[in-house]
Amino acid sequence: MRAIGRAVVAMTMLFALVGCAAVSQDTTSTPAEPEATQNPLSQSPSASPTESASAQPEVVPEPCSEAVETGMSETISSQTRAFSEDDFELAYSYASPNFQSSVNLRSFVAIIAGSYGPLISSSSLSFSDCLMDPEQSFGLIEVNFVQSGENVYALRYVMVDTSEGWRVEGASNLAVVGKGA
Repeated sequence: MRAIGRAVVAMTMLFALVGCAAVSQDTTSTPAEPEATQNPLSQSPSASPTESASAQPEVVPEPCSEAVETGMSETISSQTRAFSEDDFELAYSYASPNFQSSVNLRSFVAIIAGSYGPLISSSSLSFSDCLMDPEQSFGLIEVNFVQSGENVYALRYVMVDTSEGWRVEGASNLAVVGKGA
């Protein structure tokens, strides 16, 4: 249960980081409820929204260094290659320890086959928009891939830095974003 809690905190942190990067500069809109506008990472449990905003700095995502982006892309490429070779055990090894503690290999295979099937037959990958937290322990990276030379799909991967290197914590829903060449 603790591992699931850590995953939820990690995902919340990353989505908050991405949300911080995409905040609009329009100050004429009607303000939302205080709870909805506060960054969950900058709010301590006992502080009010006003107190916490001034007590802790807001977490702002940073662009990944070339080395970090390379590390993330190598992990994703290796996992995708393992999918294409039907080596799900190897593909599973590229999942984060937290993910592995929550999802066993059998469930992992079912998730990939059921929701991410095009990954199994992808022919090329491209990476962009790599962002990470200032601590450099979590990151997001956009991945486009072509399935059998036809559809172009997009995923946003959540990555975590481990002693084994960058590992996949999770991925967004698969979306068709275009046609291949």
